[in-house]
Amino acid sequence: MANAFGAIAKPATTGSKTATKKITAAVTPKIKVLVDEFVANKAQIKALEARQAEAESAIIEHVRPQQDTEAFAGNFSKSFLVAGVTSEVTYNTSDRFSVSQEEETLKELKKLIGEKKYGDFFEVKPTIALKDNVVKDDAMLNKIAAACEKAGLPIADIFNMTSKVVAKDALDEKQYTLPPEKLPFFRALVKQNKPALK
Repeated sequence: MANAFGAIAKPATTGSKTATKKITAAVTPKIKVLVDEFVANKAQIKALEARQAEAESAIIEHVRPQQDTEAFAGNFSKSFLVAGVTSEVTYNTSDRFSVSQEEETLKELKKLIGEKKYGDFFEVKPTIALKDNVVKDDAMLNKIAAACEKAGLPIADIFNMTSKVVAKDALDEKQYTLPPEKLPFFRALVKQNKPALK
């Protein structure tokens, strides 16, 4: 018997594919020129992307300390206008962080910022996932799809529940309530999304 979730399942894709025999296409002289342009353009695009990434990194590294200085002085801003000779870009940071779930890292974080700030900066959110044995049991999945409560299935027998520490809103600004000397250690433990240049 197929399970009720089978209709929405998507086939898994694998990274490796078997090589197919290549057949040489018949091309005109115009297409040959375009093929050469295409290959040359790909190489130039790669070189430009590398230069762009290098420039972006240098700009971010230059502006980030200014953002820190302004924020510690009580003038927090997510955005900075960065002037060039003839143009300008906007430096933007977001309030998005990833928090390591390793117990040792979380202990270090609590020790670094203190219990009160930890509660101000982070919260524990529960996450629920189906147990492996339930996912493999088509009959069980059909009962869940039909109506878990009506089937009389205890939730504890179906779901695993875990907790995850996540950043609270406005952590991008709250981090500046730490003493400046603690900020580098905080950033080593809690990763903020990379600033963007637009």
